[in-house]
Amino acid sequence: MWIAGVRVGVPAARLLTQILDDAGYTATGRTIANAIAIQSSEPVLTVEDCEAMLAALGPNCPSALARLRRELLEQQRLRWKIQGG
Repeated sequence: MWIAGVRVGVPAARLLTQILDDAGYTATGRTIANAIAIQSSEPVLTVEDCEAMLAALGPNCPSALARLRRELLEQQRLRWKIQGG
């Protein structure tokens, strides 16, 4: 499955879902869980979903999701730059 442009295996996507749920981002977790359930190649994510993933992964990101976190940080940096932030 692809999440924010990064190939993430189903076990890591399930871990991400659990992390999101534990952090209180249940809607984003549900989006990813639904994509897993229907075997979607890429869940439809909003900017808010991406921000939720970044917040949930935080500095103690599991190694299986480190590449995703780096990509999300880069996308966030580019959004801020485009918005003049």
